[in-house]
Amino acid sequence: MAQSERRVSTIHQSLTRPILLAGAERQLAIANWITAAALILGSGLHWYTIALGTFLVTVGHWALVQAAKFDPQLSQVYIRHIRFQHYYPARAAISAPPPRVRPSVPTPKEMRA
Repeated sequence: MAQSERRVSTIHQSLTRPILLAGAERQLAIANWITAAALILGSGLHWYTIALGTFLVTVGHWALVQAAKFDPQLSQVYIRHIRFQHYYPARAAISAPPPRVRPSVPTPKEMRA
């Protein structure tokens, strides 16, 4: 192989795309469906639990699909954010003190002044 030739490797799309199940994140979609199935089948077939399970399947899955359209790995990003919140708090600098929170309603002393 000569130095001037470029080496081209093809990468299949399945190696780079996120794993989705019916348009939603796989883990969240499976948890949603299992919860809805438990509500529908394990409730003694009451009409209100069937309605709640159906609502969870339709509207809950739709919400998961919309979240996956925004970011296909939204739950993993959120979990990572929560895990590192203790180590990297939201501040202007590492050594900066936390900001002083001022109440939106003035105190009586401020109202008299």
